[in-house]
Amino acid sequence: MASLQTEDALPGGLRFLTLQHAHEVAKSRAQNTVAKVFTASTEVKTDAQGDSAVAAASESNPTDGNDESGLKPLKDGHQKLYSYFPPRLDGGKQTITTTQEIFAEGATDDQGRKLEDKTTTKTFLVQAPQFSLPDGCVHSVNPAPGGLAAAETLPHIVFNDPHLPWERRIDKEDETRRERMPWLALLVFSQDELQLPNNILQGEKSPFSATSLSKDVKGNPTTIQQSSDLTLTLSSADVQALNDQGTVISPIPQPDDPASKTTAIFLQSKLFKQLITTYEQKEKTTDDGKTLIVTSPKEGQAAADITRFKYFAHVRHVKTAGMTASAQYKDGLFSVILSHRAGPLSADQKMPAVVHLVSLEGWNKVKFPLPSSAQYVAISSLYSWTYTALPTGGVSLEAEFERLRKDIGLLRAPNAMISKMEAAQNNALATKLGRRLREGYTMQKHRTRTGEMTSCFFRAALVPTIPKEPSWPFMSICGSDLQILDRDTGMMDITYSAAWQLGKSLAIADSAFTTALTRLWSGVYGKCLDGAKKDKFRQLNAYKSKNEVLQSLKQSLMTLNRIQRAPNGPESRPMGEAQRPLKRESVKLTLDDNTIQQQGEKRAKRLIRKLAESKDDAGNEDENRSIFYNELNTCVSAEWKIILGWIIHRMYLFGVPPPYLIADPTFVPPESIRFFHIDPNWIDALIDGALSLGSRMDDNDIFIRRTIKGAVNTYLETTDPTTGYRPQIPSYGMLLRSELVSRFPDLKVEAPIPDSAIEAGRAPILRQEIIGDGLLLCLFDRVPCQDDEMPVLSFTQPPHQQTFALGDTLTPDLLRLSYKRAYTVEKDEYEFAEALSERTTERQYETSGSPVESGPSLFMWGDQNSSRFILADAWARDVVSTLRAKMPLDFTDTIMTSAVAAFQLGMPIYRFCIGDTSSLKPLKPDPNDKPRPRGFQMLGSMQSVSQEPEPMVQTATVVVRPRPLVTLSNLEPGPPPHFRRTPTITTLSEAQGQNHRATNAEFAYAVYAIEAPFGPLQVGRGPLDLIFSIKRSDDKFLDKNYWIKKITVQVPRGSKKEKKATLFENYQGPGPTMLSNLRFNVLAENSPGCLHLRLAPRSRDARKKGVFIDCVDECSFILPLVPVHDYDRQVTISYEEDWAEPLKRIEGKFSVSLKRASGV
Repeated sequence: MASLQTEDALPGGLRFLTLQHAHEVAKSRAQNTVAKVFTASTEVKTDAQGDSAVAAASESNPTDGNDESGLKPLKDGHQKLYSYFPPRLDGGKQTITTTQEIFAEGATDDQGRKLEDKTTTKTFLVQAPQFSLPDGCVHSVNPAPGGLAAAETLPHIVFNDPHLPWERRIDKEDETRRERMPWLALLVFSQDELQLPNNILQGEKSPFSATSLSKDVKGNPTTIQQSSDLTLTLSSADVQALNDQGTVISPIPQPDDPASKTTAIFLQSKLFKQLITTYEQKEKTTDDGKTLIVTSPKEGQAAADITRFKYFAHVRHVKTAGMTASAQYKDGLFSVILSHRAGPLSADQKMPAVVHLVSLEGWNKVKFPLPSSAQYVAISSLYSWTYTALPTGGVSLEAEFERLRKDIGLLRAPNAMISKMEAAQNNALATKLGRRLREGYTMQKHRTRTGEMTSCFFRAALVPTIPKEPSWPFMSICGSDLQILDRDTGMMDITYSAAWQLGKSLAIADSAFTTALTRLWSGVYGKCLDGAKKDKFRQLNAYKSKNEVLQSLKQSLMTLNRIQRAPNGPESRPMGEAQRPLKRESVKLTLDDNTIQQQGEKRAKRLIRKLAESKDDAGNEDENRSIFYNELNTCVSAEWKIILGWIIHRMYLFGVPPPYLIADPTFVPPESIRFFHIDPNWIDALIDGALSLGSRMDDNDIFIRRTIKGAVNTYLETTDPTTGYRPQIPSYGMLLRSELVSRFPDLKVEAPIPDSAIEAGRAPILRQEIIGDGLLLCLFDRVPCQDDEMPVLSFTQPPHQQTFALGDTLTPDLLRLSYKRAYTVEKDEYEFAEALSERTTERQYETSGSPVESGPSLFMWGDQNSSRFILADAWARDVVSTLRAKMPLDFTDTIMTSAVAAFQLGMPIYRFCIGDTSSLKPLKPDPNDKPRPRGFQMLGSMQSVSQEPEPMVQTATVVVRPRPLVTLSNLEPGPPPHFRRTPTITTLSEAQGQNHRATNAEFAYAVYAIEAPFGPLQVGRGPLDLIFSIKRSDDKFLDKNYWIKKITVQVPRGSKKEKKATLFENYQGPGPTMLSNLRFNVLAENSPGCLHLRLAPRSRDARKKGVFIDCVDECSFILPLVPVHDYDRQVTISYEEDWAEPLKRIEGKFSVSLKRASGV
C-alpha cells in the first residue's frame, strides 16, 4: 500500500550512520525533549491538504537563539525563511579610519589645550568570491543537470553558505531598507540566445580580435570557440578591450585580484535591456469606455534598474534529520537563489535550456539606454548547468512520485521473467532456474582454477529472501571450499567464495587494517604459544615462573641444607647408571599438539577480551572495569580499535563495490523501489576472508581468527550502558532508483519505530547514502513496512530543495497562478483550506492592455517568447495588496520581502508513503524458525569425515573440499607422473583382508618405506616416505565386467601413549601423490583418530560409473614425510572398496609392522 501526500509538518527522524553517532542520537533526543518552543519570525506550516502559510520574513540576521548560529531551535516539520543573511563585513576593498583627539596636559583651552586631530586611514581587502565560487559551496540545483522539468518551473540553486548571495554589496543605500540586493542572480536561456555568430567570433572585424583570445600563447592566430556552456574566458584587459571597441560591452568590474579571469556569457543587447528596464503599469480608457491596464517601460529612465532581483534570493533554516546529503544533529542553514525567468516555451516539443548563475556587480552602473552600437553585452557567469524543458502540460513532480508507487518490489529479476520460467511446461530445468532467479541469483561467466570457461550462479550481499544458515564445518583458508554445486544444473554457486575473496582483497587494500591485524595477530600468537608451553611444563612440574622461583627459594635452600647434612650410607649413594632410565620422551611444544592448541585458544580468548575493553574516564586501564570498547570511549588496544571499526563498517556495507551489492543492474529498473535482506552468510564469508590475512597459511593459528570473531560477537550482544541498547547492525534495506534522487539529494526518508516496539528508542535508519547516479541506499535493522516493526516508510521532498514555479499553468499564451494564505501574526490555528486568490494573465493583452477585472499583467512573453520573465514589481504589489485585502487581521505587512516571494512561488512539498504490502512478505522471518544469533559463526579448523554438509537449498549441495595439507614451510615437489613403478615384491609383511571382496576381482594391499621395500618399517630415524601398494591379485582375464568406483584407506593416528597402535600422531607433509595410474586422484582428509586416503577417478563419468577393472592393474601412491611412531608394534590399517558393478562395498584390513632401526 502506497500513498502520496502534500505535507510539510512531518515527524522528525534521526539518521544513524555508524556506532560513533549513538551518543549524538541520544543527546539530540534529550535536547529536543526539553527544548523550549519558540515562535519563528517566518514559519511554514501545513495542514492535511498540504496548503501552507508563511509569516513576514526576518529582514536581518537574527542574533538571539540557542544554537551556534544564534537561531532559535526548530520544531519538527518546521522551517524558517529569512529575506537575507548579511556577513559582518562586505567583500572587496574596505577602508578603516581612526581619529585621535590629542590634548596638551596642563594647558587651558585658551592656551590651545586641544591639538589638531590625528586621522589615520587604512585600506584592506576582504576576501570574497567574485568571478568563481568556493569549492563545495553548491549544495544542489533544480532541475537536476540533464534532467527534465515542466515549462512553468523556475530553476534554483541552493548554497551551503547562508551568507554567499550577500557577501558583496551592490547597493550602498539598502542598509536602511528592509530589503537587500544580492550580488548574484540566476537566469535561464535557450541555447540560441547565448550562441554567438561566426562574424562576431572570427575575422579581422571581430570585436574579439583585440583580445587575448585571438592569439595563442606563441602569438599565432587562433580560432575562437565557445565552450559547451556557451561561455568564453576573459581577463580584465579583454573586458576593457571589448568596451573600447563598442560592439560588445560589459558591466564586469575590475577584479580584486588583477590576475583573475572570469567566465562570461554574451546576451543580445535587446534581452539585456529588458533585464534592466523599469516597467510601469498605467490605466487607459478605450474608445468604447473600457478601462485597461497597460504595461510599458517607464518613461525617462536614466539608469539601469536591477531591483527586481532582490525578491529572488532568501535563506532557509531547516531541520536536516533524515536527509541524505545534509543529515546532522543540528539545524541547517541554506541560501537559495531562484530565477525569475522561465525556460524555453513550446506547446509540442522538448526544448534544451541553459542556466547560468551571473554576477550583478556593475549592472547598476550601466548607461541607460544602451549605446546603439552595442550588439551584445558580456556578463560574468560563476556556475551553469543544462536541463530539458518539457512541453506545456508535461510530467509533474506528483506524477513522478506516482510512477514510484507502481513499481515496488523485491531485489531480484523482473517478476514477468521469473513467472515465465516457472510456468514452463515439460521443462524441469527452466523451472529450477526460475526458482533460482526468485531467490535473487543471476548467471555469470566463470573461469575455473584450471582455466576452463563456464557458467555459474552468483548472488550479491542483498537478497530478496532470508537465506538459511549454512552448515560450514570449518573456516576457510582459500575461499574455494565455500562454493556450492547445484547437482540439478551442474553449475557452481560462487556467491560465498566470491565474498570471501572480496573480503581478503578489501583487507589488503586497507593498509591501516592490515597493519593492525598483523600486529595484533602476531602479538597474540606469540603470547599464547609461550603461555601454552608454560602451562604444559607446569603439568609436568617442570616450569616455574620468576615469582614462583623467588617464593620457593627459601624452601629450596632448606632442602639443600638437609641433603648436605645427611649421613653417608648406602641409601645416600647416587643411582647407578644401570638403574637410570635410558631415554626420556621429549615434550612436544609445537602448535600442532592438541594440548598446546587448546591452551593457546584459552589464553587467546582472555587476551583479546582484555584488548577489546575500554579505558576509564581518566584514560587508565582498569582490570575490574570489563566494559567493551564501543567506538564512544577509549580502547585499550589501538589495533583492536581499527579492527573493530573495519568489521563494523563492512557489516554496514561501507566500501563494498556496487557489483557485490546488486548482482544485476536489471534488478533495480529506473523509477522503482526495491527491498532486500542482507545475507548474513555473505557478511560472514566477507569478514572471514578479511581476517584470514593474519594467518600463516596453516591451521595452527586459525584459533586466533575464531577468537576475534568471538570477541566481536560478544560486543554485538552487549547492551551499551549509556544508550541503553545493543549496537545496531543492519539486516534489511531499500534501494530507490529515481530521477528524484538526482533532483533532490537531500530527499528525506523516515521510518518511525512504534512506541510499543522493543528498544523503541533506537535509531530508525542505520545508513542512508546515495551510492550511484540516482540510486539511494537505506539500511534498517527491522522488517520494512510491517505494522509491528515499521508501519510506514515515507519519502519527503526536502524543504530547502523545494521546487519553484510560475503558477499552476504556463503556456506560450497564458499564465495562471494562485496566491497562498500568509500570516504575520501568531495564531493557535491556521486556515489552509483553499487558495486565497487566482490570477490569469493572457499574452493577447500584452501590448494592448489587460482588463481591470482580471488584474494587472504579471508576465512578459516578448516577441516569439524572447522575454519569459515575471514582472516582479507588479507581481509583488499585487500579492501584498491581495493579502491585505483578503486577510486584513492576519497579514499586516506593507511591502514584499524575498521570504514571502519564495513562499508564494514555492510548489507543494510532496510526501510519498509506503505501508504494509503483500509483495514484501518474503522478507518477514518465519515465526517457527529459531532466531539466528547476531554476529559470526564460530567454526573449527578441521572437518570431520562423518559429517555431511547440509544443502543450502533444495537443489544445491555444499561441496566440502578437503583441508589442504600443504604449508609454505614444508612444501616440497611431489613425485612427477612418471615416478617409478612400485618394485616387484616377493615377500611382504601383510595380512590378507577379510574375504568380502567381489568374486575373481581382488586387490592386494601393503605399506612399506621407499628405501626399504622388504620387511617391517624401520622407524626411529626420522620421517619416512611410505608407499601404499594397491595391486591386482586376481586373474587378469576376467569373464565379467567389474567397475571400481572408489577406494578409501583408513590409517589410524594418535598419541604414542594410546593403547591402540597408531602409525603416527599428526601428518603435516605435502600430501599423497599417485605413482603411475593417473586415472585416479588421491586426497587426504583428517578426522579425529584417523587419516583418510581416498582414491577417486578423475573424470566426471568415471566418478558415477566407475573405472573398468581391466584399466586398473594397480593404483599405488606415495605419502611423503610421515612421522612414524618410534616403537615396535603392529598397526592395523582398514580399507573400503566401493564397486559400481557389481554394486557392493568391500571392507577389509591389513597390518603393518614397525620395528626400531638398529643403533637407535
